[in-house]
Amino acid sequence: MSISAIGPGQSSWAQQVQQVGGSAANGHGGMRKAGMDAAATALGMTPDGVRSALGGGQSLSSLAQAKGISAASLASTVSAALSSANPSLSSARAEQIADRMISGPSSDARGAAGVGDADHDGDSH
Repeated sequence: MSISAIGPGQSSWAQQVQQVGGSAANGHGGMRKAGMDAAATALGMTPDGVRSALGGGQSLSSLAQAKGISAASLASTVSAALSSANPSLSSARAEQIADRMISGPSSDARGAAGVGDADHDGDSH
């Protein structure tokens, strides 16, 4: 099951991952996959296991904490994978995307362009 297959009832975190990664049709699917695969490897999980946990409402940060891995270390790993998957991506942008992926939905991320907990009509209520 891919993240895009989670459906309309998906967690806001899964929606953010889709917004960050885009889709394979626009060339960002490989970047999303690389980031998720790197996170899964660092967490000692399968990519499907990570997607299942995210779909269940957990964040990469909470998964890392449960495994005794710092969020900063996981973000660094994901950032490196994003940069490898898209060499034209600046290191600062890769770090920003990785940090957003790791932290999941938060008050800080809601203010970032293209990311938030907007419901289906576009507002945050």
